[in-house]
Amino acid sequence: MRRLLAIALLVIALPLAAQSRFTNRDLNFSVSTPGSLWRWSTNTSDGAWVVTSSDGERFSISVSSPGHARIDESWMGELLRTVNRDALAHGERIEGFRQTRATSPIFPSFNYAYTRVTRDGKKTFVDGWVAAAGRIYALQYASHARESLGEFRAFVESFQIADKFESQRAARGAAGSSPVAGAPPLMTDVLGRPIAPNSIPTSHH
Repeated sequence: MRRLLAIALLVIALPLAAQSRFTNRDLNFSVSTPGSLWRWSTNTSDGAWVVTSSDGERFSISVSSPGHARIDESWMGELLRTVNRDALAHGERIEGFRQTRATSPIFPSFNYAYTRVTRDGKKTFVDGWVAAAGRIYALQYASHARESLGEFRAFVESFQIADKFESQRAARGAAGSSPVAGAPPLMTDVLGRPIAPNSIPTSHH
């Protein structure tokens, strides 16, 4: 009986051991890699960190510069306006945007989701989470079928601030100014990149 229990515990521990924690000290965060076959890279075109599976699924993390910021309904409203403008600029449209307040892994934070539709009707499903802790952190997953949505939710829940004292110092810093009239500080620092991939590379179709 004890041997069977030991084997069962080993089987449960194996997938957990396969996951490693990725830490970026410069941007002050850590997060669990979804699995042993997922690989990290940085997208130099927009500054986001991306973790990619062997099947081409991609989760991204966009991070603003340090400073005082607050995520609330007005910030989320600006996010919706920004993704709408970007979609229209490419002859596309946004459908079904929704947001919900979240209490973890950072309080307060927001989960959001929407569908981006191309001229010919092709859909990209976008799921994301955004929070502020001395910086704005935005985690996002764009896909054709949401096949890795469960893994993305676990990815979000594993997110942590690496140095809480650093985030507190940044949050107490000067609010600064934003080039978007009335926008919360640091918003455009993240949204201007834009906020993670809103489309999927053609090689992953």
